[in-house]
Amino acid sequence: MSEKQYFKAVVRVSYEDNKGRIKFRKEEYLVNAISPTDVEVLVTKEMEGTEFEISSIVLTKILSVLDNR
Repeated sequence: MSEKQYFKAVVRVSYEDNKGRIKFRKEEYLVNAISPTDVEVLVTKEMEGTEFEISSIVLTKILSVLDNR
């Protein structure tokens, strides 16, 4: 399929708290991409320099994102 679609990518990010312990947080990204592989590439580029793991990529039913910029 050549038409871009919206995917929800759930990313598990590690970080160090103020006591020096490693903690994890879940972040969600809405990604306009052609395929799950494309989502993985875009998220990896966005998260460069960060310890992270993509835990899921799900195709959404979102047709369009309206932005008032």
